Amino acid sequence: MASTSTPAPQVSVTDAARDAIQHARRNLFPIRVEKWLILGFLAFLDQCGRTLNGSGPGGGGGGDGPDWPDDSGPGALEDVGAALRTGTEWLSEHAAEVAVGGVVTLLLITGLIALVLWVNARGAFLYLDNVASSRADVRRPWREHARAAQSYFGWRLGLTLATLGVVLFAALLVLVAVMAFVKGRLEDTAGGAAALALLPVLLLLLLALPLLALAGIALRDFVAPLQLTTGLSCGQAARVLEGLIVENPGVFLVYLLLKLVFTVATGMIIFVGGCLTCCFGFLPIVLQTIFQPLFFFERAWSVFLLRQMGHDLPGRLAASGEAPDRK
Repeated sequence: MASTSTPAPQVSVTDAARDAIQHARRNLFPIRVEKWLILGFLAFLDQCGRTLNGSGPGGGGGGDGPDWPDDSGPGALEDVGAALRTGTEWLSEHAAEVAVGGVVTLLLITGLIALVLWVNARGAFLYLDNVASSRADVRRPWREHARAAQSYFGWRLGLTLATLGVVLFAALLVLVAVMAFVKGRLEDTAGGAAALALLPVLLLLLLALPLLALAGIALRDFVAPLQLTTGLSCGQAARVLEGLIVENPGVFLVYLLLKLVFTVATGMIIFVGGCLTCCFGFLPIVLQTIFQPLFFFERAWSVFLLRQMGHDLPGRLAASGEAPDRK
């Protein structure tokens, strides 16, 4: 007699989206202003720092700057070349000051980024808990998920610093190439070959940025929920996610494509809604409160997708809700 095997559960991104929509409808309607305000504040914390792209602040300070040539040169190219030569000469004369200023600026930027990402890490777990558990609480998840948020923060900080490093390294290569061109070092054959050799490096750096962005999406959308579901650290939860991706590569690809479409549509809705409210809807926290259904659905989508894969975060939090103080 042939034995029958239990069919593997079907994993569907659209079914997860449907479940997330129903979950948002049950929890947000009818509207309760207090709950929407709390969730709006937590969504703001969850969004805080997520748009960091590694670019530093523009502009420069005061002090003695280079004397740039006027616009009375023979042509635009000559003016640009003269300006670049003046700039490189000024940088050469003030190399030590520029180096010290650059190091201090990088340290300050790194400290600010670390602070923002720490707030984002705590907010990510606060909002995730409340969305998955259908609550509007701050103190309990802040206390219970401190260790998970700390582990998540370490990975987010490393990922952001890696992105910054890629951008700064690419900018440094471009700066070196420009300075070499201004000084006439790229006019011979060897210089041209060196310039061509920089192109593959720049292409690899540009390829690294999308990969780092995908890693950031994976951390927030899947690793953080897996941390709460399994009780593992961020690194261990990332390995669990790796196994899920190997088992369901097409599912995660479809999720990324549909989320891209949803992100574009959300941006358009928020832009139109903000304009209709005379830009009042663009204010922090106000934006997350007014458009809470969009943020709530987006946060719940990956949670319900993971539930289809056997990692039921809403069920786990519902069970632990019977004893909120239990670790």
